[in-house]
Amino acid sequence: MTDNTNVESKKCKKNYMPQKLKDRAYNYDQTLFKVFGEGKDKKIKLVRMNYLKTSGIELDDIEYVRGTVNENKINESILRSKSKIFELAFCNPWDWFFTGTINPNKQDRTDLELFHKQLTQWLRDYNKKYKLNIKFLFVPEKHKDGKSWHIHGFIYGLPVEHLIQFQVGDKMGKGLADKVMQGDIVYNWQAYFNRFGFCDLEPIRNHEAVSKYVTKYINKELANSVTELNAHTYYHSRGLKFAELIKKGTMIWEDIAPTYKNDYCSVCWLDYTEELFDKLSNQFI
Repeated sequence: MTDNTNVESKKCKKNYMPQKLKDRAYNYDQTLFKVFGEGKDKKIKLVRMNYLKTSGIELDDIEYVRGTVNENKINESILRSKSKIFELAFCNPWDWFFTGTINPNKQDRTDLELFHKQLTQWLRDYNKKYKLNIKFLFVPEKHKDGKSWHIHGFIYGLPVEHLIQFQVGDKMGKGLADKVMQGDIVYNWQAYFNRFGFCDLEPIRNHEAVSKYVTKYINKELANSVTELNAHTYYHSRGLKFAELIKKGTMIWEDIAPTYKNDYCSVCWLDYTEELFDKLSNQFI
């Protein structure tokens, strides 16, 4: 599992503050107050920054100062992607964690953008055919051959009646076979299998944990690969939910222990309650 505190620490870390931060375009001591998710999984996120652009920037928009231009771009891309993927993963009611491979006899495994276009069109057709509204968030990953692709991610709106549960003795990889042997519930989506290749779907049991876990697929190797292809580090449906920005400005941090803190910012994750929401709202000046 990827610890979200580590993700935040990498996003906050800088070598030094550029001189331009002293310009009037920046406000000092600014807090972003956001609400993530819904129901029992609802979270409050506070980000206190020493400097914030007047026009409004997120924590993941801070630029690295040192290093080459290419390294800076890759680092920024990784950080933005991790932040946005976690937000989309945590803020939407996913049913399934999905892994989809590509059968080279059915689809070019090396052409990521073509696969993305054909997969999204296939999903639109599938929705129309069965009167569904399947939503997705997918992160690509390269196979060990360094050329072929597969995807991991989330799906909701796909009824379990469209799936077939894997049984002991079915043809599958060793890792998946071990899960099935242990009694884990794992499904095959035969329609995807027929069109693209092998896949598996597992019910999501811990929304927060799996939202953190999926960010592990975002790394420098992926960022370099998709940059060369002019592709994307993740793909998602339209109409997904994002975190809600409640307030932005100067806030009194009374009795708040940051989850992460360095010389430039503090980040705090809190379990949501109406009482806490009201209290924090009233601490903005």
